[in-house]
Amino acid sequence: MTPAPRRVPRQARSRALVERVLDATARVLEREGYDAATTNRVAAEAGVSPGSLYQYFADREDLLVALTARFVRGFERDLEPALRSAIPLDPRTASEGVVRATLTALEAQAPLLRALTAHVPGDRQAELVRAMRSRVADHVFATLSRIRPAPAPADAERYTWLILEVAQTLPVRYVVERPPIDRERFVADTVAIVLGLYDRAARTTAG
Repeated sequence: MTPAPRRVPRQARSRALVERVLDATARVLEREGYDAATTNRVAAEAGVSPGSLYQYFADREDLLVALTARFVRGFERDLEPALRSAIPLDPRTASEGVVRATLTALEAQAPLLRALTAHVPGDRQAELVRAMRSRVADHVFATLSRIRPAPAPADAERYTWLILEVAQTLPVRYVVERPPIDRERFVADTVAIVLGLYDRAARTTAG
């Protein structure tokens, strides 16, 4: 049986209720973990009735999908100025700016990021990282396209993937795990790896 479609929050009051529920979902997830983040527990945390929650969210998975989407929107909004500024810059300056902005954007939501990676099942974690990659992928691909002669499509795709893994996945792990590495040292090391990949792509093209 197909579940009834959820309502779309169109009025300000409805949108505020949805945001309140998502805020509550984040708090429960951060404090108590995935198993505790049931619809009833979230409704109680948000101070709304389960019926009000069910108008917009079918179940816990629905809550997590919406929370992940909101997280990604916030990340993309925070990263956008750095990506725009990086367009005319050389690879070193652009990479440093993007890595720093990525760290700052993730650190702003560090408790939720840690909760998502610690308590949410692996497929949801993969979805979170995948969703955050699209805008950075565009920037990396554009930088590779400025190499002359341009890399073959297969090489551009390969190096885009590799650079993304370094430029985005490493900052996620850094914010989540907080290893004993100075932030500036981490930025410098990450940028050095990225530049090495850009240089390798250029040499592949030249060869």
